[in-house]
Amino acid sequence: MKCHKRLFTTLFVMALCPLAKADVAQAAHDAKEATVHAAKKTGEIAKEAAHGTAHAAKTVAHGVANTAHKGYQATKVAVHKATH
Repeated sequence: MKCHKRLFTTLFVMALCPLAKADVAQAAHDAKEATVHAAKKTGEIAKEAAHGTAHAAKTVAHGVANTAHKGYQATKVAVHKATH
């Protein structure tokens, strides 16, 4: 009787092993997919932030250049009026 019980238990466990392996493999695959998806989203967000920062810097630089140009033109006109 003990022998039959052990044999039955062994066969039962052997039958469950592939199911357990499949579940672990599926869980690992799901974890990998979630990690890849999160990494892609993080990259997209970093890219958008970098573009926003570059745009802001470009806008500020254009403002500074425009103001410097207006100052130069005003100085040129004032010097021209003073000397003529």
